Amino acid sequence: MKLKSQRFNLRFLLLCLPLQVGNPEGNYIVPGAQGAIVYRRVEGRALALDAYVQRRGSRRPAVLVIHGGGGGVRPAGSRAAFIGQFLEMLTRAGYNWFAIDYRMGGPAESLDDARAALDFVRCHAAEFRIDPGRIAVLGEDTGARLAGMLAGGRPEGVHAAVLVGGVYEGAAESGAPATLVVHGAADSEVPPALAEGYCAALRGAGRRCDYLAVEGAIHRPENWRPEQWGYKARVIEWLNEKLGHERPDHEPYLTSLQKDIVYEARTGLRLDAYVPPGRGPFPAVILAHGGGWEAGDKVTYLTPILEPLSRAGFAWFSIDYRLTPQVRHPDQLDDLRAAIRFVREHAAQFRVDPRRLALVGESASGQMVTQVATERPAPAAAVVSFYGVYDFAPMVTDASPRSLLTRLFGLTRLDDEARVTLRRYSPLYHAHAKMPPLLLIHGTGERLWGQGVAMEQRLSEVGARHELYAVEGAPHGMENWEGRPEWEGYKQKLVAWLGAQLK
Repeated sequence: MKLKSQRFNLRFLLLCLPLQVGNPEGNYIVPGAQGAIVYRRVEGRALALDAYVQRRGSRRPAVLVIHGGGGGVRPAGSRAAFIGQFLEMLTRAGYNWFAIDYRMGGPAESLDDARAALDFVRCHAAEFRIDPGRIAVLGEDTGARLAGMLAGGRPEGVHAAVLVGGVYEGAAESGAPATLVVHGAADSEVPPALAEGYCAALRGAGRRCDYLAVEGAIHRPENWRPEQWGYKARVIEWLNEKLGHERPDHEPYLTSLQKDIVYEARTGLRLDAYVPPGRGPFPAVILAHGGGWEAGDKVTYLTPILEPLSRAGFAWFSIDYRLTPQVRHPDQLDDLRAAIRFVREHAAQFRVDPRRLALVGESASGQMVTQVATERPAPAAAVVSFYGVYDFAPMVTDASPRSLLTRLFGLTRLDDEARVTLRRYSPLYHAHAKMPPLLLIHGTGERLWGQGVAMEQRLSEVGARHELYAVEGAPHGMENWEGRPEWEGYKQKLVAWLGAQLK
């Protein structure tokens, strides 16, 4: 029996690809991450993962992180999408982690890739300084389903599974280790009863399953609001218990990526800053996340563009801003203006050229950066809006508590006064010829495509410099464009257009 085990381990090591870091700058989300490590080659494709190894300590427990987006008729996603908040959460809690890409053609091949990633991580346990016997898997959306399937196969070393905002199809994996199911109590896409039923089935099979409902939360954890983020502390507490993580210490790396810089002292708002190596001064981009003016943070939604901007030699600043309903929309615009002032005032410190400053927003913040772009004097040299809202009027049909009229402006009647307010904050009505050049990037397969077409027409009428770049058939959200080569050409367009405007 011992000889058979030794033969198996030898075969395991021989099949394991060497550990080669493809991008020493990591994933541009967490300083010190090791990026683009190929863990498998299959069907002519190289599959990669990003890894984080804490600066101190040895043989820590590890977490394999699996992004969602791999289901449905248009599967999409990547190790740079959907999971930014999880990577920060695990890093600060002292875990080593691995975020993986995988094929999304079907459950069988996705599961096969996840197993290969786990084998690769365990094969290089010494280099990654992890305990190969204390591993957890964590997945979100369809990645939660994949994490459950992986853990249910009882792979060696996996002792816990965390499924967050998951999709639950088919029977629960009766062989699963201890499992924590975290689900939005207001999820209409995957009703909470399905998540609870999954957990109950595990218990019925004699397995340990804990269920945590997040009150008021809808589908996908990146869409959960700040008052709902308390679930993260519970996840870490649960993982610490299951993996015996007694020293959750963390010492950040010092890299070109600086985290959590306070840019507005009164509110305590923070930004992440990436400055390329070298003397500069560099062209700079301020990034504002979307999230319906009520959700998201500086590592959600827009993470797919961090790498192309960095590789193209731009400095960038990804900002938090205050969210509704704690504040109203004019306060959010003030936060964006404060970030612009901060970058300009500290241009020398960050080695950036304040004359070559661009704004980039997406969805809700696409409206924000475009609205600010209509102001005089021009706040930036160029502005990019991904699938933004440019006219609130078609978006507001009532004054219910969840309406944009109430959430953004505190108004409870859709009357003439309200319509004046909506118009005041709709960029379409304030466009003028002397605005900075605008690049509008929109997927044609979503409801805001019409907003992009209308804004493009208005910019043409007033003689403003602009371009509308259409991503044919693409849905809302650049994260949903990941892993789809026919949609990812926007990245080259983005850096080329910014390069031309900020030259």
